[in-house]
Amino acid sequence: MKHFQYPSDPGVICGEENNPDLFIRTVVFPVGYSEEQFHSHPNTFEFYQVLSGELVFESKDGDVVKSSQRAFIYFGEGEPHRIIEVTQDCELVLYKRIGSQKQTGIS
Repeated sequence: MKHFQYPSDPGVICGEENNPDLFIRTVVFPVGYSEEQFHSHPNTFEFYQVLSGELVFESKDGDVVKSSQRAFIYFGEGEPHRIIEVTQDCELVLYKRIGSQKQTGIS
């Protein structure tokens, strides 16, 4: 069993200071937010849990998914993706491995 306390960094639920394996944080994206370029994380998965609001994700292979409250979105290691539209202020929980690297500029 592992037991974790909330770290002192606002929004971070668990991370390096109390967990060497998993990074969890809350994220808020405002209406109108989008990402121009695809990005990936070559050394970690990325998993989103939508708590409220609505947004649209796109994967590099052309899949487009509109996600809202109670949705779960998973991107595997190195899978290029981006947020193309936030239609309602959106609060999510983000899960990924500690020490994740972000690769941007994927075309």
